[in-house]
Formats: sequence, structure tokens, C-alpha cells
Amino acid sequence: MLSSINHPLLCPSLPKHGYCSSRTRICNIVRKKRARTMAFASNEGNSEVGVQVGEQLYLGLDFGTSGARFALIDRGGTIHAQGKREYPLYKRKETVDWVHSWKQTLFLLLEDIPFHLRQIIASISIDGTSATTMILDSTTGEPLWRPFLYNESCPDALPIVKSIAPENHTVCSGSSTLCKLVSWWNTVDSNKESAALLHQADWLLWLLHGNLGVTDYNNALKVGYDPELDSYPPWLLSQSYSQLLPSVKAPGTPIGVLKEDIRTQYGFAKDCVVCTGTTDSIAAFLAARATKPGKAVRYLLDLPFSFIQSLLWVQHLLLNF
Repeated sequence: MLSSINHPLLCPSLPKHGYCSSRTRICNIVRKKRARTMAFASNEGNSEVGVQVGEQLYLGLDFGTSGARFALIDRGGTIHAQGKREYPLYKRKETVDWVHSWKQTLFLLLEDIPFHLRQIIASISIDGTSATTMILDSTTGEPLWRPFLYNESCPDALPIVKSIAPENHTVCSGSSTLCKLVSWWNTVDSNKESAALLHQADWLLWLLHGNLGVTDYNNALKVGYDPELDSYPPWLLSQSYSQLLPSVKAPGTPIGVLKEDIRTQYGFAKDCVVCTGTTDSIAAFLAARATKPGKAVRYLLDLPFSFIQSLLWVQHLLLNF
């Protein structure tokens, strides 16, 4: 499910993994359609919402399960332009080349942004599907393995993860990021020293800012990050594969300015910054503006779940927190 960002969060060769299974055979449901796009304003009858002199805009991109979209907002949350595209279908042998599809979609969306608005975009951020995991070369950023999609389960790694993590921890699920990392670690024999882990949103943001190895604490939850400690817990850091873990910042934290080649090609401002992202579900929660304790948002997906605003930190696998 795609969720639009309408919240000032933005201000301030790959063989198939033999052990992982998927509840949905993604390759069978990808439609052989050309990517479509549309850009329009939020008010009916006008080509765009007026922009005041000196006003800055903020760009959010949402990468969902079947496509991606962008929303361009001002500080008050008014949408000035938005558009969407389905993921183009690329195949590597018999599997979908998601890396190529995501990258192509990112730059197609940048092209879809009205040119005259690009110069006043102050910051950019991206949300992606939670627990979509990428193992990359830490120097080049190139994938060392095919992506582990959000709904893939790695049952081979689950007993190992349960043996080190606290009972009912978020990582104690076969589809957690940590299970995917452990499964990969126990399968390959080479490239471990040069490997790095990023989430889908992290990697897409890296394409824009060029600083490899940064994530946000929402994406990092399913790899074991502890927001109370504001760090990875000792039981995780003691594992040999912890060397792959990215540094963690708050969502919406500036990482760096947009890369020069991208800025000049697409016509963005010199001081446009790229910020850490979040997950698609958290982006939807923010878009719903549930800002007060006790407010909740219900997601109607294949497995319905809820988010609720709370003053207390609650983490329990069986409660979906």
C-alpha cells in the first residue's frame, strides 16, 4: 500500500537466497505495464497551488509495494504538486530486478516534479517498506545480494535470533531485518568484511546524498535498535555481523546536500539537503496527523495492524509494537 507524505517531517549479480520464502510470489504479480505518472495540484480547477515569494517546499517520496509517489508540500502541509509511478518491470534471469526498478523510479519521479518548483525545494526525504533489506558493498554501494523484501521470511535464522534477543522482541519474527541479516551471514562465505546493511529507503537516499551507512531509528527497529538506549543493544553488538549495521539518526535529520551531478541535472538548489527517512507505515501515521497521545491509525492490509501515539515506549512482538 502506498502512503503519501503530508507532514513537515522533512523540515529543519544476485542469486536467489535458498533459505528465504515469501508469502507472496512477487514475480507473478508484477504487471507488464509501462510506468505511468501524473502530477497535479491539491486544489481542483487550478494547475498548481500558488507559492509565496521566499517560500520553501519540502519533497517526500514514498516507495511502496507496487509503485512510488511524491508529494511536494510547504511548511503548513499544503500540497503543491504530487505524482506517482508504477515500478517498471526489469528481470535478472527469472527474478525481478527490484534494485533497477527502484532506482529507475526514483529518478523518473524527480523528472516529474514541475521544473520551476525544484529550485525552492529545501529538503528531500524518502520512506520505504519496513524490513526491506539490502546487503551492499560498503565502498561502492552496489548490492552483494538480491534485496530481501518486506514480506519475506527467513525461518532458518529465527532460532538463532531468538537465542540472543529478549523474549518477544520485535526481531523475533522470521521477516525481521535481523533474521534476514543472519540468514545472509550464514549462507555466504565471502565479501563479509566489505559488506554493509541498509534498508530500502536508506539506499535510495544514498543515491541522492552519497554518504553510505546511515539509517533512521524507525527503519532500524526490526534489526534490533533500541530507542530507549539510543543505540544498538549489547546482545546485538556482541555478534560478529554487527559490523554491517548502519549508524542511526532520528527521522528527518539532514545527512548532506544533494549530490552535485543530480542537482545540476534536475535543477535543484545548491543548498537542498537530503534527510533520513522512515518506514511507509510511519509516514502514513504522520500523514494522518495523529499527534496526540491516545490517537491511533488503523491499516487495512493483508494483515491489519494499528499504530497508536503513546507517551511510553512499548515493545512486544505479540502486540505488534
